[in-house]
Amino acid sequence: MHVTRSQPFRCHYRHAVPGQAPIALFIQLRARDADAARQLAESALGRLVDRVEPAPFPSSSTNLAKEV
Repeated sequence: MHVTRSQPFRCHYRHAVPGQAPIALFIQLRARDADAARQLAESALGRLVDRVEPAPFPSSSTNLAKEV
């Protein structure tokens, strides 16, 4: 299995409810690049994403898997 290095991204989108002002929301995910993050977010949300930006993830306190 090939593991691709990933980076954290925030994908911003708007949620609209009829009769109310739209709400700005975002999801945070890891992907290989901004285009992959956009495609993943749009697929998961079922709607277009307004913008994608790098996002800091909290550092993990667990040990990362190491190749043996």
